[in-house]
Amino acid sequence: MIRAAVATRSPAPASTPLHIHALSRRLHATTSGALLASGSVPWAIASWAHGGLAGCSVWLLVLLLAASSSLLASALLIGRRALLGRSLATAGLVATLGAGAPRLWESPALTVVLAIAASIGLAELWKTGASLFFAVSRGHPMSGRVRGSAAVAFVFWLVVALGGRGTSLVSWVAVGTSMAIAVITGAVWAFRRRARDPRSRTLAVALGITALLATFTFGDLPSLVGSGSVYALVAVVFGPRVEDAEDPGGRWWAAVMEHPERLLITTFATLAGLGTLVLALPQSAASGSSVRGLDAAFTSVSAVCVTGLIVCDTPTDFSRVGQVAILVLIQLGGLGMMTFSTAALRVLGGRMSFRQESAVAHLIGAKDRSRVIASAQDVLRVTFVAESVGAVVLAALFVSAGDPLGTAIWRGCFTSISAYCNAGFALQSDSLVAYQSAPMVLHVVAALIVLGGMSPAVILALAARSGRRGPLSAHAKICVASAAALLVLGFCLYLLWEWEYSLAGLSVAQKLHNAWFQSATLRTAGFNSVDLSNVNPTTYILMLGWMFVGASPGGTAGGVKTTTVAVMALSVAHTIRGGTAMNAFGRRIEERTVQRASVIVTVALGFAVLAVIALALTQRIPLSLVVFEVVSALGTVGLTQGATELLDEVGKVIIMVCMFVGRIGGLTMMMFMSQRSIAERIVLPIEEVDVG
Repeated sequence: MIRAAVATRSPAPASTPLHIHALSRRLHATTSGALLASGSVPWAIASWAHGGLAGCSVWLLVLLLAASSSLLASALLIGRRALLGRSLATAGLVATLGAGAPRLWESPALTVVLAIAASIGLAELWKTGASLFFAVSRGHPMSGRVRGSAAVAFVFWLVVALGGRGTSLVSWVAVGTSMAIAVITGAVWAFRRRARDPRSRTLAVALGITALLATFTFGDLPSLVGSGSVYALVAVVFGPRVEDAEDPGGRWWAAVMEHPERLLITTFATLAGLGTLVLALPQSAASGSSVRGLDAAFTSVSAVCVTGLIVCDTPTDFSRVGQVAILVLIQLGGLGMMTFSTAALRVLGGRMSFRQESAVAHLIGAKDRSRVIASAQDVLRVTFVAESVGAVVLAALFVSAGDPLGTAIWRGCFTSISAYCNAGFALQSDSLVAYQSAPMVLHVVAALIVLGGMSPAVILALAARSGRRGPLSAHAKICVASAAALLVLGFCLYLLWEWEYSLAGLSVAQKLHNAWFQSATLRTAGFNSVDLSNVNPTTYILMLGWMFVGASPGGTAGGVKTTTVAVMALSVAHTIRGGTAMNAFGRRIEERTVQRASVIVTVALGFAVLAVIALALTQRIPLSLVVFEVVSALGTVGLTQGATELLDEVGKVIIMVCMFVGRIGGLTMMMFMSQRSIAERIVLPIEEVDVG
């Protein structure tokens, strides 16, 4: 019996290396596909850095061949010999950076950006026990290669396409090579798995559409390469299934749908990407010629993040189609796509899982998970009523100002939605400066701004309180009190400090109206009725502070939120008084709330400093304008003192990141902290640390 047992167990060690080999191939399949599609990237970078490859040195060609060969060899070897594959990939990455050395030497900021990107790539590449994108290929190793190659090809095409018409032929050939590798990989996988995986049919349809588009664009290389992006996008989203290394067997969308912070970021990023594609169409441009890709992306991010900073003039550079697209992005971005989709579930009769319901409840601010759909409907009801009333009133005011009826109706709808969503986009090139002597227009827009900056839940609570149907919570009281205090204080200080500056030349009544309007728009909206380029230095400080604070939680605007600053102020007063508990409106505020407020303010200040440093290093713009631009973008306000039009490509990308972080940063950080508390198993001794 012992001999039989030994004989039965003896083959196990011999089969173990085969099992490890198969697991290693699946583990690095996505990485292999990504590296395979990256083989042509060095040529595009060298062409961009040297202004083309015509007349380049032999040493540069040798370096490029070495870089491409290393990347391709690593793609083929990393599944079998992981250490050698990673080493070759690292060498190829270093050689690629060396090929772009001339441009990197001239632009230190770009060097920092690429160094950070390369560091992240190397960290993922050398991560122990995990593959790139945290995914393990399911089934055949080529499944991961399909997604990895498609993802790199799509991103590569998107980056080059954003460069516009000045992109060199070598770059387009490099993108075409990467796209061809992705298409061939997907075609081989779809053919091999045609009878086993239903997703192969989806991929086959995408390949057919790509081939059809290619026949119509065969003579135009950029369009021909762009046709492959259809396949690449479908392959990334609907391609072969992969498993999460942290949660094997889980579906690919569960990691997003069941985590509030991932859901929020994915929603806004997807919406901004779709908006970029729409605004880059020729039909969206007033001239009939497509807007530059980066400018379309900047406008889309600004609209989705309800900021209002623009590099293209909305009324003159965009057609009616483009203006409608911007308005849709503002509406969806202001309220969040999840609000619309959650309310739509009620109409369609759909249901969410418990974890999905919990995630959406965090996003729309529903205290009771059982009322998620009802809360979303309340948000939409308040929004559409306010916007509809504002649109009717503004249209009537614009007609009385001399606009044709059709123009007045469109302008009223656009301005009302933009004001309620605190977006700051206007159909006038000078914002609302032309209406500085029309007080009704200013006050209606200001009212919409204030309502949008409030949480719909607070508005409904105020309405219920007016009908004596329930008490007002401490949260609602803090929102109302802090907003009222900032409005009144901002009005008084702006009127006092700008009497002989931006308000000069106006009558006393007009000064009062415009000072109130500026106080309402300073924190959130980005409209302006006076010239802000030469304000009083003290007003400049006031504007920075008001933009940093922003609106109330649950509203359509950004900033660190009024309640955050109110809690910080109460904490300071509580510390000075030396009380045992921090109270507000008859309620005790938890210490955890104070900690969250402190972290949100600290993170916001830290990111603002980093963004200012990044812009100061890369842009030749006065520091005061840089600081104003960064705070305006992080607060999603949209006011500018003229720095936006001076930004180059790197500066636009930095401001885009600021707008995106400003829209989701504080809320995402708060949700992240609230869900990832670590249980302390060991209680350590307490020791007091001197501060201050």
